[in-house]
Amino acid sequence: MFLTKFLRAADHPYLMGVGGRKANNSPASMQGLTIKSLKHHTALQPLFIIMGAGIVFVCAYIGRLAMKTTDVNWSKKKDPVECMGVYENRQFKMFNASGKDHSNLSTIRNEPNYRS
Repeated sequence: MFLTKFLRAADHPYLMGVGGRKANNSPASMQGLTIKSLKHHTALQPLFIIMGAGIVFVCAYIGRLAMKTTDVNWSKKKDPVECMGVYENRQFKMFNASGKDHSNLSTIRNEPNYRS
């Protein structure tokens, strides 16, 4: 009984009818969401550019985190030493402020090799 009332509510006239929520909330009726209204509201143009650039930067950074860091493991290997061996002598920070050479850092620090 509750499910049928819930499903009948989605067909109510205040949602779909003339002047209903669906017609009033369409992107064509909102100011600044079409190219024509965006050309008219010039104050919204920098907002869309800055927000678009921010979204692209965030997506690129999340992709970099998923591909480059040790927090995410994409391989199906069961031995954790085997998976983490790829990350030996690699730089993880985006910007190397100290200028360290990471290509032979584990040999300089005399880290033990647990694989052998």
